[in-house]
Amino acid sequence: QLLPHDAVIFHIEASTLAQGSLREREQLLQSRLGLALEAELRLHPSGTLDPITLEALAVLSAPPSHLAALARSQVFAPLPPVLELAALATLRHVCVVRLGRYGSSLDEDEEAALALEQQQRRREEQEDQQEGQEEEEGAEA
Repeated sequence: QLLPHDAVIFHIEASTLAQGSLREREQLLQSRLGLALEAELRLHPSGTLDPITLEALAVLSAPPSHLAALARSQVFAPLPPVLELAALATLRHVCVVRLGRYGSSLDEDEEAALALEQQQRRREEQEDQQEGQEEEEGAEA
């Protein structure tokens, strides 16, 4: 079992999938892999995909005309090149989107770090206030 920091965890939002085939994709994920539509998928630090992630990406990104053939194929059988390319293109898109969420300059990084630090301080202050209130209530009782 991998720990969360042992892999990049991501999911594909259902709203980004071809809507006409959403139910069929959901049924394929459940019957073949026991996964929900927006299940967590993993990319290992080595850059390798486990068979479940590759198969799920194939189901999620297959052209609708390929879904029936995918449903008839054996689970974890080698994917046809068109499905493997679609799966890898989807993974590439996920990576580009995730990387786009990060700052691209030192100034942006410093701003993000400062905002995170301020957020942590506010959280700690709130926790201290709650503890103080609970102690006061306990003393009154």
